[in-house]
Amino acid sequence: MSAVPERSRWRGEGVHIDEVVAELARLHHPLQDGGRRQAVARTLNLFVAPASSEAGKTVGDALAGLGAHSPSRTLVLRRHGSDRLDAEAVIECELPDAAGRVGVCHDRVTLTADDSRLEHAASLLAPLLLSDLPTVLWLPEPDSPIPDPRLLDRAQQVLVDSTADDGAALRRLQELTKSARVHDLAWGRLEFWRAATAAAFESPEQRAMLPRIAGLDVRYEGEALSAGLLLAGWVVARAGWRPEGIERDHGRAHGKAVRTDGSPVALSLEREPDARGCGGIEKLTFRTDSDEVKIRRGAATSRLRDLFAEALQPTPSFARGYPEALGAVAAMLRDS
Repeated sequence: MSAVPERSRWRGEGVHIDEVVAELARLHHPLQDGGRRQAVARTLNLFVAPASSEAGKTVGDALAGLGAHSPSRTLVLRRHGSDRLDAEAVIECELPDAAGRVGVCHDRVTLTADDSRLEHAASLLAPLLLSDLPTVLWLPEPDSPIPDPRLLDRAQQVLVDSTADDGAALRRLQELTKSARVHDLAWGRLEFWRAATAAAFESPEQRAMLPRIAGLDVRYEGEALSAGLLLAGWVVARAGWRPEGIERDHGRAHGKAVRTDGSPVALSLEREPDARGCGGIEKLTFRTDSDEVKIRRGAATSRLRDLFAEALQPTPSFARGYPEALGAVAAMLRDS
């Protein structure tokens, strides 16, 4: 279906939330005309927590394509210093150019408020929430505080991306997993490495190496130390090793874990200068005293996928193994 987007928009400054609800209903009213070839379709409520201007473009780019795969009632929170509530409501529809086709419409409301109002964000958003739909809370910057913790009570899952981080956010996310299901885009990007690692130790010969592993080396690209820590944490948790301290210094991290027989496993995470990376990782190496198993990118980047769309879905398998990996990382970073 070829379609051209059509937008209806309303803006208000110094408004009350009841006015926002009324104006949104007014924008929806023309869509109730039975002669229009458009239908409102929402699959979820999406709350977007306030983000810095640096993260604003990431948020905008993700929301721009949202309607194509996950039409939603999107409620975006922004912060300003003025003692008032500003709002913008947008309904975007696709207009089909073929007979018998129906265009899909979805809506977005942006609320810009001062800190005192954002502290009551859950109550502020409540009149705009669509019942009987799953609710996702998106934290564009996982290390930023949630303006109103009661937003977590409204959400069935939390969406984050911990990739561009030095590991500090991982400890906070480990606490968050105790009260919410967290879908971390960084975890989704590591799917190839988790599958490739499991495959590398499928044969009896390779499995026999596992009790003798003495070193784990992770090479990552750019600023993706967090992705390296997350992958190392997953390996440690899956192997049943006891995580111990790890020290970070200028893009490198070194520490150890302890095997079930009490022998140490050296952990080394270093930036690869010429890395092109998949999920931020370039290479993973398991070492024994006399042998090694190397896992490389290979064809890891050949399959295109919309990870953002996958993370929005309420599929528990997306986060399988994630809390355990975070627990191992948090233990390693506890004293660093």
